[in-house]
Amino acid sequence: MKHSLITIAVFLFAISTPTVAGQLEYDNCILKSLKGAKLDLSTQLIKQACKENHKNPNVTSAKKSAYNKCILKHLIGVESFQAVMEIRSSCSSKYK
Repeated sequence: MKHSLITIAVFLFAISTPTVAGQLEYDNCILKSLKGAKLDLSTQLIKQACKENHKNPNVTSAKKSAYNKCILKHLIGVESFQAVMEIRSSCSSKYK
């Protein structure tokens, strides 16, 4: 019984560690990328990119990860809805 409890504890620690690390990376991404956000659409796209690349990196394909990096690189500080749509379209055609 004692061996089972130790095994369960080690397993729970092992699965929670990436979650904690992922949450830290996600938080850093949000803090860095949303500074100066001007539009709700930009905020939504940046938040989704941070989530997919840092909270769920194992289920995010390489192409989707590259698309998300493009979004994070180019949407910061954009003030025009039309510009957001063009950047989103360009990142999508380049990486999806």
